[in-house]
Amino acid sequence: MSNIKHPKCALRDLAYQAKARLMTGEYSTPPAPGNITPEQRDIYLKLCDLKKRGEEVVNPIAQLADENKMRSLSHEERQRYIIQLASDYVCVKNIIDSSSAAKNTRARA
Repeated sequence: MSNIKHPKCALRDLAYQAKARLMTGEYSTPPAPGNITPEQRDIYLKLCDLKKRGEEVVNPIAQLADENKMRSLSHEERQRYIIQLASDYVCVKNIIDSSSAAKNTRARA
């Protein structure tokens, strides 16, 4: 089986990231849950960064969307991108809310 069949595989990206962390010893980014897509991982990291800086997400589409990508897309593709971004945001927001609720429950116990 050849490794060239899927050069942009999500598992391959995770392996490269893990190897880079081992080589540099840098673990500065918070660990993202393992059951999310790479796009959701990017949103997760952006939301964690905003939360760490104390900023609130007022308009998630405007804050999380890639402006260069939005400019290059046609109207239909832009609509699909926005719908996918909104769906990913809701999924990641639920993960963050459930994990912070679990932490708060453990802290009170």
